[in-house]
Amino acid sequence: MKRKFAVFDIDGTFFRSHLFWEVVLELANREILHPKLNEYTVDMYDKWKRRANKRAFEDFDYGVVNELKELVTELDPVIYDSVVKKVIESKLDHVYTFSKGLLKELKGKGYFVIAISGSRQEEVDIFAPYHGFDDWIGQKFERSADGKKYTGNIEATYKDKHITLEKFVKKHDLTYEGSYAIGDTGGYISMLDVVDNPIAFNPNHLLLEHAQKNGWKIVLERKSIVYTLEAQDGSYLLAKTDV
Repeated sequence: MKRKFAVFDIDGTFFRSHLFWEVVLELANREILHPKLNEYTVDMYDKWKRRANKRAFEDFDYGVVNELKELVTELDPVIYDSVVKKVIESKLDHVYTFSKGLLKELKGKGYFVIAISGSRQEEVDIFAPYHGFDDWIGQKFERSADGKKYTGNIEATYKDKHITLEKFVKKHDLTYEGSYAIGDTGGYISMLDVVDNPIAFNPNHLLLEHAQKNGWKIVLERKSIVYTLEAQDGSYLLAKTDV
């Protein structure tokens, strides 16, 4: 019999931050990320934390990522490797209560649990097995044969997540029947669209609008309280509070 599955986003859905950001910020704060990126990264992050403007988050998120991609062949993977394990291991338990509980519940029912992350594979390889995921994937920055340089080739995981998911389904002979998916941004819509039980978790505007239109479950977690919203007469109302 084919196993049912649940697929999780990690950054902002399971982990209370972004694995990739944590490593990049550590390098930038120590001024060893890249001469063109150290100050820019710290400055963009500070503006986001201060909510300096409506696009402060996007400026930090997309801006730093795009700059990194432009300079990837100039980055030193050896320096990156020197901090990634220490940084990620120090934050392994910084996770959301709802997502952690959902994973535990579904694993207990025999579900195969998958993680699809926009963070790098090196970070996900530390985080995912710690939390009991059965298989996972992150972005892959290709390295030279000696491992001392990035070639510039990147295997992205931030788009077409339904295609990535289908590869897992075929690889492990899984079934979509009774399947779950949980994500927090519009980038996960294609993945949520193909499962039986989609969950929009702390959704951004794009995902929230799509979830409302399609009647998906919407979950908000603030501090130690989890709010579940449900559709009623054309609007969403607070339906349940779990502690």
